[in-house]
Amino acid sequence: MKFLFITWDGPQTSYMEGLFMPIFQEVMQHNPTIAFHVMQFTWAGDKKIEEVRKAAKDMGIIYSTVPIVKKPIAAIGSMFSLFMGSKKIARYINEHGVDIVMPRSTFPAFMVNQIKHKSFKIIFDADGLPIEERVDFAGLKKRGVQYNWLKSIERKMLLQADAVITRSQKAIDVHVASIGERYRDKFAVVPNGRNSQRFIPDIAEREIARKELHVGDELLWVYAGSLGPQYCWEEMLQIFDLTLNMQPSKFLVLTGNVQFAEDRIPDYLKDYIIVKSVKFEHISFYLNAADAAFALRRPTYSMQGVAPIKLGEYLLMGLPTVASSGIGDTEEILKSFPECFIFNHGMEQEEQRVAVTDWIRQIRQMDKEDIREKALGFFSIEKAAECYLQVIRRTDSL
Repeated sequence: MKFLFITWDGPQTSYMEGLFMPIFQEVMQHNPTIAFHVMQFTWAGDKKIEEVRKAAKDMGIIYSTVPIVKKPIAAIGSMFSLFMGSKKIARYINEHGVDIVMPRSTFPAFMVNQIKHKSFKIIFDADGLPIEERVDFAGLKKRGVQYNWLKSIERKMLLQADAVITRSQKAIDVHVASIGERYRDKFAVVPNGRNSQRFIPDIAEREIARKELHVGDELLWVYAGSLGPQYCWEEMLQIFDLTLNMQPSKFLVLTGNVQFAEDRIPDYLKDYIIVKSVKFEHISFYLNAADAAFALRRPTYSMQGVAPIKLGEYLLMGLPTVASSGIGDTEEILKSFPECFIFNHGMEQEEQRVAVTDWIRQIRQMDKEDIREKALGFFSIEKAAECYLQVIRRTDSL
């Protein structure tokens, strides 16, 4: 059985080789009759493409790219690429005998929608609530011409697909409210699984990492990921400052947005905050050094569709975590994790301060192994593969 996974990406994303391909590899190991092909529409440079190509080869995935035209201006070039893309996809499907096509998000959905006489089945990766994310964070005007066009693409694919996968139950509820309750059975939640043998507590690595970071007995907070308006930098600093007033502490920030962090650290905290940019394969080494983690995001409407990848990494590492309410299914999942603190962004500040202070006092007594054991059932790559296989079996039987 041959699958074609189609994406439309900029040059900075690493989720293909870091998230999807490892899950696809795990799926193929569980069912050797499955073969994954990936077609990535991108304007990334040759170096980035070769990195992804090598990763795909190492994982047994057949990978190809289609350049996204950005001239004479980006909008015109993108539209040209979209309309030409559907022909390239149709040709690829016919030449390789693809059985199931998996477009990820809106533009790949548009290109697959354009193909006539479909001889294949479709699993649509609805990817959270991406159009609403554009409204929340990229200035897209709700109910404007572009918004309505994008929503029409999404709606057509939601109706046409044999199955739809999302990252949260809340995203399913939003989509079903749009297209009708009778379509609920075609939806399924798949987690963003991580390699549980990469993200695993290691006492020896912890000692080495803390020594490298010049951390002794201090309580070490960690944040790993992007920075910007939606990632609650000020809230992280407030909680860290509170911790520092209670006990010796440091804060490790692992991010590609180093300048953003360094420009926003108050002078009085500069001696206590470490900012580093590291490759993905080194993230787990530094997470081993930590005692607690931040998984905060601004809870806008679109964030109902998100499954925070870093939350899974932290919990697989056994780290007590402060996580935002209103983000995907986080609150429901964290009912199994009393070791975590759910940060309510609408709570009165003094009430929140008292609650988080009580939680911070307990961090050192929390059982990392117990946190990890529970996390395996939600965030492991094995769990993700199992969920994909359930959707595949159901789609294949239609």
